[in-house]
Amino acid sequence: MRRVVLFLWLACCVRAHHILCVQNVPSRSHHTLMMGIARPLLQAGHQVTMITTFPEEKPMKNLRYIDVGHIRDMVPNVVLTDTSGFSHNFVKAFARNISRSTLETPAVREALIKQNFDAVVTEWFFSDSDAGYAAVQQAPWILLSGMLMQTHLENIIDSVRSIPTIPTFMNDAPIPMSFWQRLVNTGSYILMTGANILDQSKMESNYVSDFSAISSARGVPLPPYKDALYNVSVLLVNSHPSFAPARSLPPNVVDIGGYHIDENIAPLPKDLQDLLDSSSKGVVYFSMGSVLKSAQLPEKTKKGLIKLFSELPYTVLWKFEEKIEGLPKNVHVRPWMPQSSILAHPNVRVFITHGGLLSTLESLYHGVPLIAIPVFGDQPGNAKRCVQEGRALMVTIGENMAEDLEEALKEMLGNDRYYNKAKELSKLFRNRPVKPNQLIQHYVELAIESKGAFHLRSKTHLYKWYELWMLDQIVFVLAILAIVFSLLKKVAGLFMTKQKNKGKKEKKN
Repeated sequence: MRRVVLFLWLACCVRAHHILCVQNVPSRSHHTLMMGIARPLLQAGHQVTMITTFPEEKPMKNLRYIDVGHIRDMVPNVVLTDTSGFSHNFVKAFARNISRSTLETPAVREALIKQNFDAVVTEWFFSDSDAGYAAVQQAPWILLSGMLMQTHLENIIDSVRSIPTIPTFMNDAPIPMSFWQRLVNTGSYILMTGANILDQSKMESNYVSDFSAISSARGVPLPPYKDALYNVSVLLVNSHPSFAPARSLPPNVVDIGGYHIDENIAPLPKDLQDLLDSSSKGVVYFSMGSVLKSAQLPEKTKKGLIKLFSELPYTVLWKFEEKIEGLPKNVHVRPWMPQSSILAHPNVRVFITHGGLLSTLESLYHGVPLIAIPVFGDQPGNAKRCVQEGRALMVTIGENMAEDLEEALKEMLGNDRYYNKAKELSKLFRNRPVKPNQLIQHYVELAIESKGAFHLRSKTHLYKWYELWMLDQIVFVLAILAIVFSLLKKVAGLFMTKQKNKGKKEKKN
């Protein structure tokens, strides 16, 4: 009887929440990012409905998928040696298209209209109109940044304070920056801010057109765009001070860098386990990620790489999407590799990567040095940051990259300082008072139970821009000084007039 009473008491005390997670970026790595949020929430006993481009056949208990896999058809073919088409404007247009396609999916609209969620988690991907998901649900909004902290997000949750000291998203300058680097940083920020201001009316229009019908069907008012945009309860950032510079941010910004990495490393398939165990001289692991494909490298480059790998005294694991005939005995290719499990193996000596953030953080977690071959997006910045930290080298992608890669491999495999630095930074990365999955559980639950975590938020957006710059105070003080000066001037004038009159009287006498 006591056990029954205890069970009922616990059941009353612990309330399961229903949380909507929105993952509509058609990339396997972005699905991994959102699953890293959903998993700890499920483990805490909550229900999760996840809009995703990569639904699994057998979801976890209490996890329901809404399939938007058709968005994957919108992904353009990426040629590794030519990414000139991936401009900032192209990415923003692409983000807008996937946002619209998501909301045009009948199952998504039905869920937003007919269901009530206790919180909404969305990933920021070059579109602010997704603020509407939480707005129409009238629920706390948890925003996920799959990239490092950047000024646009800083502006959404607070004032931008980082420009004088921290390079912007596309600026790879070291810290501290020189005068000219700081000047470039300021110019870069002004240009990005100007572009965002010009985009604001378009974003607002998208927000209204996307969510007004849904809010009407739910019978709730659609908040003004800016009210919805600045209504972020918690911002979860895939970052950590061991990898990215520390910033002054409000308490509702939480670093959870590497949260997608499962501490319970999955065992390798037996053939891979046997291969790595038997590679006592070491293993070189090569992967260009889930979007970029090594099979699209020019034929000359592929032949050069195969020749280079054949001459190494190490086992080479290469994520390659097609079968290659006549490979050297030490080179093994597969279309998919269990990356984290491979990097966890003690025989892995170096990781050749495109420099995506997930791969970069996984190498940091496992203490494996990098040779980065960045292509686009945040990859060049990630790569240069790792080089500056002393745990990586960088090679430029192109037809002749095999020769540069050979030099980089000789340097890295012949110099222990890269390996030692990787291990040192790995220790810092892992040394945390609270695990990322516990932070996710805590802050999502806190946002729900406190109805928005307003006590953690910056008060910046309660003030006008001129109030933040204290311009009204400056004008007030200047006005007072002007009045005082005018009064003093008048008093001085009266005094001078009186003195002149007195002098005239004395002369007459």
